[in-house]
Amino acid sequence: MNKKQEQQILDYYSTTDKYIRSKTHSNAHQSVFTKESDKYQWLVLEQKSQCEVEVRQTDSHGTITARDNYELTRNIPKCVGVERLCEGTNFQIPFNADEINLIY
Repeated sequence: MNKKQEQQILDYYSTTDKYIRSKTHSNAHQSVFTKESDKYQWLVLEQKSQCEVEVRQTDSHGTITARDNYELTRNIPKCVGVERLCEGTNFQIPFNADEINLIY
């Protein structure tokens, strides 16, 4: 994943607070970001293969609330899988392609 693709994915998740790269927790296979206002909310971009990236987003308690998979084709990351934490439970609900399009 190049820097441009990383920034595009990061922009999808940055709303009012910008994410800052954590030099301590990032390495060659994953980039870890925290919010300026909350150091406990993480956004992790993990390179799964040459063309695949998994993005995990946590809440302020460290619970993974979102897990998304991106396919890196050319310079545009394409979301190919979306899972969200089901409220009141400990499991993720996967969304199909039509539901992904509605989300984005």
